Amino acid sequence: MINVLLTISIVLYCQDEALLVRTLGSLSLACLEARKLGLMRNSRLILIDHSPQLAKPEVIASWRQACGMDVDYCHDPGNPGFGAGHNAAFRRAVDADFFLIANPDLDFAPDSLVTGLGFLAAHPATGIVAPALDDDDGLRPACFRPPDALTLILRGLGVTARTSRRIARYECRDWDPGQPVFVPPLMSGCCLLFRADVFDRLGGFDPNYFLYFEDFDLTRRAARLGVSAYCPTMRVKHAGGGAGRKGFVHAIHFLRSALRFFSTHGWRGR
Repeated sequence: MINVLLTISIVLYCQDEALLVRTLGSLSLACLEARKLGLMRNSRLILIDHSPQLAKPEVIASWRQACGMDVDYCHDPGNPGFGAGHNAAFRRAVDADFFLIANPDLDFAPDSLVTGLGFLAAHPATGIVAPALDDDDGLRPACFRPPDALTLILRGLGVTARTSRRIARYECRDWDPGQPVFVPPLMSGCCLLFRADVFDRLGGFDPNYFLYFEDFDLTRRAARLGVSAYCPTMRVKHAGGGAGRKGFVHAIHFLRSALRFFSTHGWRGR
């Protein structure tokens, strides 16, 4: 795999600078480890910024310094949405072999790309991997079971796995986080590592989702093709939270996207 190129896509909106710099620093270390072991020749970062204001040159320079790699910064204040932003990044990544989408509030374990790329090398039929996710409620697969309406309502209101068995089951917290799972029902879009040809084959994200459930739509389609997997040794820490904890507007986006997803894929996630 030594000749492969990894393109990383991060979509920004009025980003917390400290969180982003921390994310980029952890990505830099993860890329360095992967290059040392011959899993890739190079990496490139594409930042799609949907913020109203263009980032200042000195801020962009600090991002380049933090990640230590080539950075392609694209400002699109029209804000077409999370999935559309990653699609735009993929269109700019014409020569990528692997395509990593990542939230701007992640900490990557130093060996996360070593293990993720290694997993794909060992399983050629797999085209997408989701990592183990360390969040506020502990380590779990970055995967989900298809929820019912009550589960969506509870999670949209900010109910967590700490207080709800229903939410814990939805978040696959009963799975052994140390064991791989092939073709999980749904996967989180906070961090997904693709073979670039598989992302292209899937047609990327459905741009009709503005925010939330675009990852479920894409990974549900991937599951139907049998190309997805959970990689337990690829680990990231997530500083994000549920829609309900982000305010009323986010909760509305969450519920609207949920309606679209289940109108498309069926209310029981068939």
